[in-house]
Amino acid sequence: MSIENPFSPTFGNRPSQIIGREESIRLFSAGLQGRPGHPNRAMLFSGQRGMGKTALLLELAALSERHDFIPVRVTANQRMLDNIIEKIQRLGAQFVSKKVKPVKSISAGALGFSIGLTFSDEVQKNYGFNTKLALLCDELAKHDKGILFLVDEVQSTSEEMRELACGYQELVGDSANIAIAMAGLPTAISSVLSDDVLTFLNRAYKVHLEMLSLNDISNYFHTTFKELGISIDAKQTEQAAIATRGYPYLLQLIGFYLVELARSDLKITSDTLELAINNSKRDMIENTFAPVLKPLSAKEREFIQAMSTDKAVSSISDLKERLKATASHVQAYKTRLIEAEIIASPSRGQLEFLIPYLGEHLRGEF
Repeated sequence: MSIENPFSPTFGNRPSQIIGREESIRLFSAGLQGRPGHPNRAMLFSGQRGMGKTALLLELAALSERHDFIPVRVTANQRMLDNIIEKIQRLGAQFVSKKVKPVKSISAGALGFSIGLTFSDEVQKNYGFNTKLALLCDELAKHDKGILFLVDEVQSTSEEMRELACGYQELVGDSANIAIAMAGLPTAISSVLSDDVLTFLNRAYKVHLEMLSLNDISNYFHTTFKELGISIDAKQTEQAAIATRGYPYLLQLIGFYLVELARSDLKITSDTLELAINNSKRDMIENTFAPVLKPLSAKEREFIQAMSTDKAVSSISDLKERLKATASHVQAYKTRLIEAEIIASPSRGQLEFLIPYLGEHLRGEF
């Protein structure tokens, strides 16, 4: 029997279903259906690695097309503005007439285009991002199309981010049919919100992506395997959900391997479940732990190795003793590792790992 695996553990892929983020999707959908300027048309998503930020942006992209928006997804980098213009032209060309009368300037009423959404030489040579973006919005509006900007992997503030924000704010003021969703690590989103030029984004709807409910994951596994015709009992479903620790990436990994391993007899056994979990842990080591640990200095590695001695939270007083370090030394590395999104401080004087199983991996138990 041929089964299409509904789980997508590859970073940057859109899974067949998003769970645990339904409220954010509902609110954004309401914004797209509302009038231009609706507050839910601007959302900022923050979360750790593997929390499903990109998958959520892809879900919003698909949603926007059903509401007559053109989703323009880019990664925050130095070519972001050029990529935005190019993608609008490429994706929007199918909705506009192929040929328009060439113009020599963008005087009142002039389109500024030569063919489809290709700019006239005058516009291409003499005008910048904001003017080009406004022209594209105006032209697509004539064909009842809006534009959704999706900015992934927001790293920090930059001139490109500032120019996009200024252009977006001006278009909102002109009642343009646009929306925006941005995603990044918490420190990057915090940096964007503290930038003087980007302060209007503080009015955007902000969502911090937390771990998923184990009950939601268990129900999702149960429903999905039932639809696929794969037999799995309630205890195994619960064990699979617990093994994810609520981590979206692990949900996709474990689900993917369970389906692959059950293709022949359409049945999950205790051996199948154990192998799926072990395969998922191997992928976590290669795809999550390795890139997280590689940039760390020897002293930073020593710090988290000392933390891994504890099977739950670590107290700063214990770390000082283990490392034979001063309070200022511990504070410095604590700050660096928190900024790197590797650890967090759940309460005063305590630290914990943000990524599931990282402590076990450092202890050699994973």
